[in-house]
Amino acid sequence: MDIKALFSKFTVYQYMVSFLIILSLTSAFFYGFGVGALLPILTAVLTTTIFDLVISYFKFKTWEFPQSALISGLFIGGLLTQGLQWYIYAIAGAIAILSKHLIKVKGRHIFNPANLGILLVSVIFGASHTWWVSSPIILVLIFGIFILWRLRRFDLGLSFVAAYFILVLLINISNPVTCGMMNMRCPMQPSPLADFYYTIINGGVIYFFAMYMLVEPKTHPRNNRIYYGILVAVLLVAAEKIIPQHSIPLALAIGNIFVPFFDKLKLEFKRKEAVNA
Repeated sequence: MDIKALFSKFTVYQYMVSFLIILSLTSAFFYGFGVGALLPILTAVLTTTIFDLVISYFKFKTWEFPQSALISGLFIGGLLTQGLQWYIYAIAGAIAILSKHLIKVKGRHIFNPANLGILLVSVIFGASHTWWVSSPIILVLIFGIFILWRLRRFDLGLSFVAAYFILVLLINISNPVTCGMMNMRCPMQPSPLADFYYTIINGGVIYFFAMYMLVEPKTHPRNNRIYYGILVAVLLVAAEKIIPQHSIPLALAIGNIFVPFFDKLKLEFKRKEAVNA
């Protein structure tokens, strides 16, 4: 049996829905978050799917279940901290769907919908995002690698991860924690390499971001993806230093703005080559 043909029977959206549900259930029941952690997911999913259904009906006069809206709801409920007021998850979901339909360039939405919803409720309401569904790191990696393979986006995911961890290592080496007037390293302070190793083995959030959010098909460039991954890594490291409470969603939102530039840059090169020929 052709393995590739077998995997092709299901869409990336269907795989993503399945993986996010498994990660949510695993985090809830095996990582101490409890059944209550699933209620925000339900609130966000109901909001995103209903909003998208209604808007799509008024635009196209057809009823079609919105898989992308379901994914946005799963992201919002699984990334925002549990225990927030229910309306925060609903508002984040509404923002996500409205941005998808209203903020567009040439028919393509600019911002990752779920990410923008999370960012705005974080800024407006001070809602924290703990990315709690990334707790089962082994599953995050297994499912994430499959998604990268299915989307053929290893260039984007790996360039981001490599650039991010290299930058973190360089910062740790150049800014060691020191003690006393002699500027000596604290005896109990881990070495930069130890910090780096700890960051890698506990990087569930980073891996989740790179393999699930960053590679969202409609909000990353078709061309120059390696450079885009490096750019988002630089933005994230900078945001972690300047505004850590909003670092990940802010870095991605700013990165989304540059997507048309990366696509246009490639097209310009092609035109120049055609003219020279």
